[in-house]
Amino acid sequence: MAKGGAVDWTKKSLAYYRYSSKRPPRELLRLVLTHLEWEKKARRGLSAIDLGFGGGTDTLELLQRGWRVLAIDGQPTAAEFLDARVPRHQRRSLTMLVASMEELELPPADLVYASFSLPFCSPDRFPEVWTRIRRAIRPGGHFAGQLFGVRDSWRTNRSMCFHSREQALKLTRGFSVELFREVDEEGQAFSGPKHWHFFDLILEKPLRSD
Repeated sequence: MAKGGAVDWTKKSLAYYRYSSKRPPRELLRLVLTHLEWEKKARRGLSAIDLGFGGGTDTLELLQRGWRVLAIDGQPTAAEFLDARVPRHQRRSLTMLVASMEELELPPADLVYASFSLPFCSPDRFPEVWTRIRRAIRPGGHFAGQLFGVRDSWRTNRSMCFHSREQALKLTRGFSVELFREVDEEGQAFSGPKHWHFFDLILEKPLRSD
């Protein structure tokens, strides 16, 4: 990328992070954490991976609730932005890593959280990324995140991943499905009006997994 293009991308990224930092933690994160609290599993000291943390709002929520967090994003700007937001007393509980999801071997975790990040995985690398996510989740642990559907308005972008309902359901095999919710509606993105088609997933890995 030319230097000017890199500067423009950094500015756009910062604008998005500032925009997203004003929102509350996402509903899906609140749902999975509420479920864990109901199951009495959300004891202090559990570990989470926030895959594609962006502006860091959900990472901060996990830290506030006493989780140890490995926050991963492919953009150095995201790490700089989040670093400025983390309270000093929570820094020991946070590890930040700038890396692409396609190249990273994930460590064991009680929760892998991927808020609207998996659709940006290279389509030819998605199967191995999903395998790594499954492998990283400890028995009794959870995955929470989204997959984009085939009617999403960004579906013509060949560098992104889109799944039919049947394909999304196939990915849940071997998990206990706690939430499978399809959203297909007009709405807004940071870039403007958008048709959203995605699947909200909350999955639990069995205590014994063959």
